[in-house]
Amino acid sequence: MQFDAAYFDRIIDRRNTDCEKWDDRGVMNENGIPLWVADMDFPCPPAIVEALEARAKHPCFGYNIENAKDEEALIGFWQRRHGLKINAGETQMLPCVITGLKACVRCFTKEREGVAIVTPVYGPFYSSIQLNRRKVMPVSLIRDGETGRYALDLDGMEKALQSGAKLIMLCSPHNPVSRLWSEEELTALCRLADKYDAPIVCDEIHADFVYKPGRFVSILNIPEGQKRAVMLCSASKTFNVAGLQQAAMVCKNPDMLKALRDGMAAAGITCGNTFALLAARAAYTQSDDWLDGLIDYLDGSRELLYDLMKQYAPKAVVTPIEATYLAWADMRAYGMTCEQLKEKCKAAGVAFTMGTFFGEEGESFLRINFACPRSQLTEGIKRLGKALEEE
Repeated sequence: MQFDAAYFDRIIDRRNTDCEKWDDRGVMNENGIPLWVADMDFPCPPAIVEALEARAKHPCFGYNIENAKDEEALIGFWQRRHGLKINAGETQMLPCVITGLKACVRCFTKEREGVAIVTPVYGPFYSSIQLNRRKVMPVSLIRDGETGRYALDLDGMEKALQSGAKLIMLCSPHNPVSRLWSEEELTALCRLADKYDAPIVCDEIHADFVYKPGRFVSILNIPEGQKRAVMLCSASKTFNVAGLQQAAMVCKNPDMLKALRDGMAAAGITCGNTFALLAARAAYTQSDDWLDGLIDYLDGSRELLYDLMKQYAPKAVVTPIEATYLAWADMRAYGMTCEQLKEKCKAAGVAFTMGTFFGEEGESFLRINFACPRSQLTEGIKRLGKALEEE
């Protein structure tokens, strides 16, 4: 099978499948174009579908156990795709990455202690802290006003650590600003964490979506990161299987990993179900050609999105998309709040994730999911243009 543009251009009708992206009427109208929640409108790799179909033919679905092949598949994939050496026994299966965020907050901090996050950032970073009665200590990213590109505020992070932050939470590559953190930036952050004896939990769920000439560097490839970091990953974003609920944490510090495992055992946190484990194994061992084709397609869609935004939303500033399939668009020149943008977009038949989901800095910003057939992306941005037309 050829995983080329024609393959990913095919339209799949996902309506009426209890799909959050397409069936949530609180977000968009029945005939709306969803460019919001971060899953893809592409078919999963054939190897995943075939593995699930074969298992479904067996009539029993009792309790399942993790197989050594599950860890081997994860280890092989990260070595092959990212040059990260993971040893057997350094992993722990999870139902999702957000579970891992919450487990780290509970394990490495106490109630009312501070957790530092770099903002704007994926909403569950905030809730993982707040729901566990810890203090959010936001460190705003530094934004270049002309290009919209963001940088880490290392001075701000040090001040947060000096003010009592006991844990650092990082998204790498960063959602929503699509930054690919460099080895130098990650090293500087890890050295700060080492200086102040703070663990780091790093969400690397978007690691596979990196565009040339960029190169993804895992925090576990940083020497100081190996001493004190927990890496969270999943096949869910890369291979579009989020609904199956399967993720993993990787930690090279045996004491930290034991503490996490003890905490998760106390909370009853286990791996995903039979189908989730099988899907992840097929993804990690049999789907590289599909993934290569996907990245090529998304790279072209990234360029298309730049052009479409210039045509239909010329006042917007789109942050350079170095990684992820998510674009971050500054819409402040149009003089509307996120709530106003949401209503106008809904009326025009298109949905985006509002910037305020990522924190206060996101007011009047939109996050655009361009992981869909290009005809769908084009129609969605046209509708955005209509929503922005002056009355």
